[in-house]
Amino acid sequence: MMKSVMPRQDIPAIAELRQRVDKSEAQYGRSPWISKRVIHPHVSIYLTRLFLLLDWTGNQVTLVMMACAFIGPALFFIGSTHAYVTGALLMLLSWVLDHTDGEVRRFRGEDSNLGVYLDRFTHRVSYPLMHLGMGVSLFRHTGVVSDVCFGAAVAYFYQLGVAHTLDKTVIAIQRGGMDLQPLRTVRQRITARLPWLAWPLKLLLSGYAQLIQNNTFVVLLSFAALTGTVRVFYLAYGSVVIGNWFLNTALDYGVAFRQGHQPVPLDGAAMGNLEIQMH
Repeated sequence: MMKSVMPRQDIPAIAELRQRVDKSEAQYGRSPWISKRVIHPHVSIYLTRLFLLLDWTGNQVTLVMMACAFIGPALFFIGSTHAYVTGALLMLLSWVLDHTDGEVRRFRGEDSNLGVYLDRFTHRVSYPLMHLGMGVSLFRHTGVVSDVCFGAAVAYFYQLGVAHTLDKTVIAIQRGGMDLQPLRTVRQRITARLPWLAWPLKLLLSGYAQLIQNNTFVVLLSFAALTGTVRVFYLAYGSVVIGNWFLNTALDYGVAFRQGHQPVPLDGAAMGNLEIQMH
């Protein structure tokens, strides 16, 4: 592990620390509003200071994040109300720690390829596991084979969506001429003809983008578990995940691949927006 480059007594108070570890949008791209306005300034920063006082490195925090991100989905396989809620809370904690490890690294000036890899590895494995766990737990409670098949299908289409975004990014870097946000392009085309739809469409698409985030899923799952509506909720939500892949694929063939083939350099903001989509 990398050694700390900053003695513990030099760690500033929260207000100064918050400014020092804030992500530069020019370098890292646009952050989701909930990360920028809630998680970083009011939640993760306190854990960041705690880990700095404990003299932890970013990679050590990443390992804790990984533990939460794998134990959480494992609890979904059990499928009781307590297991669903506890698993969801662990997934939310892993999401907060995903902010914290980066803040620790920025404060210490750490640059770790291993840390970046572990972060990506955790997302690629833990999120499909959530859906597999949901399918298995529903099957255990209902005995309906299609439930476990549905969970496996949701996990598969979720990973297809991630691979789809990565493939488009590679094409954009190597060849250019790719519209990496075709849904936004369609919205702009509609509002150019019907300006009065600008705000309704923006709110609708912003809500949709937040709905398909994994942190939203686990929050909604907690409420479903407490109200005894897990199966109904998951069948509806899983259908949205699957439908999202078909929607993005249709938009790409209708919009993204219709551009020219001039190289288009991706700046930090563009790459940051892609990271939001892939998480």
